[in-house]
Order: sequence, then C-alpha cells, then structure tokens
Amino acid sequence: MNIKLRNALIIALATLATPAMAGDNTSPNAEKPGTSKPGDVSPPIAQAMVDDVNIGTSVGSDGQVPADAIDDFMPGEAIYLTMDVSDAAPGTDVRVVWIGPSDQRIAEQRQRVSQGTKILKFVKSDTREWKPGDYRAEVWVGDEKVNDEAFDIVLARSARN
Repeated sequence: MNIKLRNALIIALATLATPAMAGDNTSPNAEKPGTSKPGDVSPPIAQAMVDDVNIGTSVGSDGQVPADAIDDFMPGEAIYLTMDVSDAAPGTDVRVVWIGPSDQRIAEQRQRVSQGTKILKFVKSDTREWKPGDYRAEVWVGDEKVNDEAFDIVLARSARN
C-alpha cells in the first residue's frame, strides 16, 4: 500500500474516532460513565426490559392494549398504556410521562415491577380538561427513555377509527 494513502487513512480514522472516544456530555441528561446512582441503567439494558408498548381506549382479556388500537381520544376518555415487562427485574422503576401540546409536561406516573409481573398498565383517566392537539406518553426505565407513544386528543373521531 502506498505510504501516503496509508497515512491518510490512519489520520482519517483517528479523526473520526476522537469524538466518539471523548463522549458527548454536553446534554444535561447525558450518561456519565462510571457514575452509580439510583435509577442509573444502561440504554441497551433498559430497552430490553420493556416490549410491546401500546396505547388505546381499553385493554383486552390479556390485560394489554391491542396493537391495532386507535390513538385518537376524546377529551375525558380514559387513556390506557400497557407494556410487557417480563424481562425486567423485580424492583425496576418504570414511569410514564404524559406530555401535551408545546411539549408541556402534564403528569407523571410510576410503578415498580413486582416479582412475576408480565404486564404493566398505566391509566390516565382525568383527561376532561385536555385540549385537542398532539400528545405523547414517554416510557422511562430508571433514567433511560425507552419508548415514546404519540396520540391525539380530538373533538370528533374520523370515519377510519
């Protein structure tokens, strides 16, 4: 291999690897390697603990919101959010943060996974005052966001729902 080409490749690889090795801790919520505080969970482990997150107007006989549930809700209608936590260890802290239009935090709910728990169910029933618009429910395991379910508050459902 040509020496100039080899040196150019080495410099290019070193340049690309330097930011990755340094880490980007500019975000106030950035993970800080080596810190050990309550709720500190690595992203891949947190992601593996939660599966099948669904949002809807009711739950089925299995205790879960069906995967094909509607995501348009009328003001005052209860909103159910379920998830499979069968891979989470007992004592794992799971929370749902309800966020409204303009990224306004509306509420937060927490549950701890108990021994043998397969499904967690969160219900937001006090939605009467929620205005029409775009909303979302963020699912967090410890200090890691693992899911983001978007939904709408509407005054009338479309014919397709």
